[in-house]
Amino acid sequence: MAHWERVIRTSDDTFVARQGFGLEPNFPRRNWFGKIVYDGPDWCFLRFGATRTRMPDGRIICVGGEHEDFYDPDFCIYNDVVVLRPHSGQIGVNIDSGSVEIYGYPERVFPPTDFHSATIVQNKLYIIGRLGYQGTRSESETPISTLDLTTYHIEPIQARGPVPGWIYEHSSWYDSKRHAIVVRGGKVWRADTKDETPNRAAYRLHLADMRWECLAERETRQYFVIRRTGRELFDADLAAFRPSVPHESIVLEEQRTSNNQFIVEGVRITLEDWVNEIEATIEGELAPDARDLILSELVEYLRGKTECVWIPEELPEGQLPSKQRLSGLLSDD
Repeated sequence: MAHWERVIRTSDDTFVARQGFGLEPNFPRRNWFGKIVYDGPDWCFLRFGATRTRMPDGRIICVGGEHEDFYDPDFCIYNDVVVLRPHSGQIGVNIDSGSVEIYGYPERVFPPTDFHSATIVQNKLYIIGRLGYQGTRSESETPISTLDLTTYHIEPIQARGPVPGWIYEHSSWYDSKRHAIVVRGGKVWRADTKDETPNRAAYRLHLADMRWECLAERETRQYFVIRRTGRELFDADLAAFRPSVPHESIVLEEQRTSNNQFIVEGVRITLEDWVNEIEATIEGELAPDARDLILSELVEYLRGKTECVWIPEELPEGQLPSKQRLSGLLSDD
């Protein structure tokens, strides 16, 4: 456990951590009898698909996530909860400050979880959806667990009604007026396809009676590209952009300045920096006035970073942004 805490504080990957102990890289090897043996993945806190939820009292609740992918010897999808308590004025813990708590759970209670959503409702964190390991997924289910934010007790929850399916990389937003969580965007796993399937539907989970409601079977998903005319190097620092419309910022598990995510009117907006262009993805039905204001403020923000001229353009239906074009090219190889 002391080693795990040190890995969290230093942000070391498994290769660097093993070097510090004078160990060889964690690759399969042959033993004295010529048999290939493998020790299993080293524990690591550098993860994709984890959630980091910042609490009003300063705690950061980190849930699950995966390290690397199936081809890596340290690939693992985690089912833990890590509580970070940074010192005042700090954004995280480091080797000299802050405290760390690590909670583990039986897989039958809390299966390995990645690309889920985490939504605070009163004194609980609702963990909805996940990708998980192959062989554990079901199109007819939507995993739900609650984490007690005082005791860190996790409880799997069953809900009735039309479920979103095996959803992941989605957004969840608490609607306090209805005491419900709205789920939209992201992707849904399909057993009959190897391609990723975008989720175009929107659902509401009523917490009083744990009941799913389908709000829309197909919502709009809009892609905008804001291209620049110049070529000089600059740092857009998208993480610092804040629109004037009421919004809820999403804390990304990877602390990158090239990305930003926030929720407006229950709709997730994702901004990504692709060097010479900024891409904005709007997942759901957002009022045109709010959409246009956010885009115009983003253009003004970018103009303040450089003397380039920035031109926003909506991509036509069927044309994919850079990230998805690149993903398609890689999957074809």
